[in-house]
Amino acid sequence: MTPCVFILGVSSDIGRELGLRYTRAGWRVVGTYRTAHYKEGLPNDWVLFPCDVLDQSQIDQITAQCLKMEIQWETWISAVGVLDPIGPFSQVSFSDWERSVQANCLAPLSVLHSMYPFRSIGNMSSVAFFAGAGSNGPATNYSAYCASKIFLIKMTELLDDENPDLNVFIIGPGIVKTRIHQQTIVAGSRAGMNLEKVNSFLTNETAGVSHDEIFDCLMWCHKAGKEVVGGRNISLVGDAWRSGGLALKDKLLSNSQIYKLRRFGND
Repeated sequence: MTPCVFILGVSSDIGRELGLRYTRAGWRVVGTYRTAHYKEGLPNDWVLFPCDVLDQSQIDQITAQCLKMEIQWETWISAVGVLDPIGPFSQVSFSDWERSVQANCLAPLSVLHSMYPFRSIGNMSSVAFFAGAGSNGPATNYSAYCASKIFLIKMTELLDDENPDLNVFIIGPGIVKTRIHQQTIVAGSRAGMNLEKVNSFLTNETAGVSHDEIFDCLMWCHKAGKEVVGGRNISLVGDAWRSGGLALKDKLLSNSQIYKLRRFGND
């Protein structure tokens, strides 16, 4: 049977590129797009659902369609996210801050909650999130985005612990050239020192992590399995997963606590 990947936000830059690579690898791609504009140019053989993740009624419609179409996924990926509002917490609109947390972590979890019954029953399925800046230090002026990613890191561990048939992991992909950086450009001085960093990154043609690397890291985590990566925050750039990652597997198997959300030195 052809394996199926469900990509929440398949019309995002990372989502689309992952979908294309899964297609080339022989997978069936099912995913969501926010508006008709973002659907343009996506392959016709993908199963696509409109979904504004802030609209619960659209999430419910996806559930109904998946039931009708008898969709079963082996891998579920969240590729949605926003940086806004950018600026000091005390100076941004709290309603905007709250919507950002909803879009970045609560809404994807709502979709996963609805999609759980459509996992490949009887098999080990994978759930993948993406971490972001701020996991190991403050991401100044990006508190909603940073807090959301920390939330997902802990939920990764909790979901993996609760579900014996799910290999749940989160990947820190590093910096990737996507549309999301335009939010920093628009924010201007509200982005603080990150504005200069992003401008420099966008003008450097060779900088950044490639979509091939993201796909390869996802597939490594999927194949390594729950015993190795389940509940973990894997760094695409910093961890030695390439070329089989045998040393990394041994390291993870020897210590169940590393690469999870922990207070340093708290035994």
